[in-house]
Amino acid sequence: MKKLILTCFALCTSLTALADNSLYETGPSQDSSFVRFLNAAGDKVTITNGANKLALGAQTDNRVSRFFPVKAGDKLTASAQAGSLKTSVEVIAKPGEFITVVLVPQGSALDKLIVRESPTDFNANRASVSLLNADPACAQAGLSGGAKGASVFENVAPGTTQRRLVNAVKLSVQAQCGKSNAGAAVDMGQLQAGERYSVIVIPAKKAQQVFFVRDSTS
Repeated sequence: MKKLILTCFALCTSLTALADNSLYETGPSQDSSFVRFLNAAGDKVTITNGANKLALGAQTDNRVSRFFPVKAGDKLTASAQAGSLKTSVEVIAKPGEFITVVLVPQGSALDKLIVRESPTDFNANRASVSLLNADPACAQAGLSGGAKGASVFENVAPGTTQRRLVNAVKLSVQAQCGKSNAGAAVDMGQLQAGERYSVIVIPAKKAQQVFFVRDSTS
């Protein structure tokens, strides 16, 4: 991975954009943290630091970047633009922390949520699933799944995430906001042991949109 200036983000090519770019210097592996970007703005988003750019699409398969290693303790900055809306991003990651920077609409402005996670749940024999609430209007997100619709997560506040280990089985899940279903049910397919997944709730024109991604790292 090409090393660039300390003020840059580690960013990648999305399915709709730009060649693989590293916008931060990575630190020693024991000090590394990880950052990814999530486009919840309803329009294509471009994230820029100097001459380095990342484009994220507005569809579920290209609105999330991979996690990229960054140097823990450094201030990381970038600017984001969706159409005519712009915002700045500034974040400092702790060692071992996973951060998702979510770009969200806020009235006539573009806002961001900084979602932080310090995973401690790795198990090579099970899958790790999280619910990430990226909708500021969803005060209490939840998730149910399996044949009996058992509760997996409850009371996940906006800008936060919860994670747990589950058996590596085929899994379909339904998200909720409060007591109402959020979006359509999501078929996650066959989960793989040792892998990490995120089910993500984002704002949409009608209530919420829900999808999942495998939490890959570069």
